[in-house]
Amino acid sequence: MALQEYECPACGGAMEFNPKTGRLKCPFCDSEFDVKDYVANHNSNSAGEAADEYNSSAQSDENSQPLYVYKCGSCGGEILATESLGSTKCPFCSNNVVVQEKFTGKFKPDYIIPFKLTKDDATKTYRDYVRSKKLVPKVFLEENHIDEIKGIYVPFWLFDATQSFSGSYEGTRVRTWQDSKYIYTETKYYDVQRSGTEAFENVPVDGSKEMPDDLMESLEPFDHNEMVSFNMGYLAGFLANKYNVDSAASKPRAIQRMNESIAADFRNTVSGYSSLRTLSEHTGTVNSSYKYALYPVYVLNTTWKGENYLFAMNGQSGKFVGNLPFSYARIFKYYFPFAGIASIICFLIYYFFIF
Repeated sequence: MALQEYECPACGGAMEFNPKTGRLKCPFCDSEFDVKDYVANHNSNSAGEAADEYNSSAQSDENSQPLYVYKCGSCGGEILATESLGSTKCPFCSNNVVVQEKFTGKFKPDYIIPFKLTKDDATKTYRDYVRSKKLVPKVFLEENHIDEIKGIYVPFWLFDATQSFSGSYEGTRVRTWQDSKYIYTETKYYDVQRSGTEAFENVPVDGSKEMPDDLMESLEPFDHNEMVSFNMGYLAGFLANKYNVDSAASKPRAIQRMNESIAADFRNTVSGYSSLRTLSEHTGTVNSSYKYALYPVYVLNTTWKGENYLFAMNGQSGKFVGNLPFSYARIFKYYFPFAGIASIICFLIYYFFIF
């Protein structure tokens, strides 16, 4: 096992991938290099030893990962990392390092979507997001502080598949008419059948145990047209995890997402009926394949009144999601006056036009 370190050939500074230019840049001397052209010139053969002191204290936590210690090739400092963490920063000299073994062999991703937005973009989006929510306590933005903003490449499995579908439905058409004595209703019943196949591409499933699946799915979509062949240079300056949920364990979720989509798509082809009742729906997988990719995600943690709030931003599109506290006082301020005005208007309409 070895560390690949991104040290500037010109001045020895820590190189970082710049999302705005798509190139590796040294923040000290402004030297820039194309990701494909850069060759790491200062690596470490550190073999990553188990951090017994930290592991023994975390044994009681069943969700904790074993920790390993690596030695920085630049300053000799110790770098502490979890088993799945493959890209990080030396806490002593701030050199960006990648544990090569985490992204080679069976762990090498096929593709990566590079970050397009910076940490400053994430901070601004977070503040704009909070300000746009009228029910958030006014002091939340003023009193809370952003504990951490992490740019993380999250492992994803991308599944391609052709799904088959067959469905049976009962459709009705209702006709109503009347004469001088009666009102007539005629209901006709129809047997509706649908069957066929649909091809799906790049259906993503999060391959990291640490990332909540619902949070990651809420950040979709990612633009796969900007997906490029994997190169470790894109990781410089960002955290990156190798997968710890394999493709076999992830496939059922992908198939479930495809089945939900194909059923909805075929159901939407049925029209012209007063009502439609599902009798049966069956799906199957004709063929499937998968790819392994890394997606760019900013994760933000903030605390307020002792509570922790987690937010995430798509590092490509800027889509932002997260939960916020709300204020009962602001509910009274914004909604009760409108409710009171609406009640008065309804009363006046009733009194003058109906009563």
